[in-house]
Amino acid sequence: MTPKKLAFSAVFICFAAALSALETMLPPIVPIQGVRVGLGNVVTLFLLYIGGRWKAVDALFVTVLRCLLAALIVGAPMSAIYGLAGGTAAWAAMAAARRIFPKSPEAHPEAKFLPFTAVFGAVFHIAGQMSVAVGFYGTGSVLAYTPILLASAILGGLFTGFLTYLTLKKLPANILKNIRNV
Repeated sequence: MTPKKLAFSAVFICFAAALSALETMLPPIVPIQGVRVGLGNVVTLFLLYIGGRWKAVDALFVTVLRCLLAALIVGAPMSAIYGLAGGTAAWAAMAAARRIFPKSPEAHPEAKFLPFTAVFGAVFHIAGQMSVAVGFYGTGSVLAYTPILLASAILGGLFTGFLTYLTLKKLPANILKNIRNV
């Protein structure tokens, strides 16, 4: 990894961790425990779709360190375990979806699939976190909460996917080129 790419990665990690931590500290959008939009995933999606010298493994690196740093910021070590399980499962689903959805020679036309990629990630994020919950509590009864979390994951995934799409579309071409070529 070049020093410039390492510096950009650090910025992405800090930005994603700040978004995740901020989302944890804000009042919930709905009065249901555990329902969040997943703003930290915007950075993971951005890295998966930016192209250039950024590969899926770079997005994984940022995702893992984002989960750890966000847990440190909010002072909740257990959230690191849930975050890592959900974050890595989401990354795997989004990286796979990114490779499956059709590509086109035009600039970012495949980004129209970005919200669907984000939904896959959000659903797998819930799956990763629920597997930790089942292991932690030692019972499958926590899975009764899954339908509520899946519904929120679909909505949150569409939202974060759309945010990432707008980011890729609205960032000036010279900035995107600089980020791609680090």
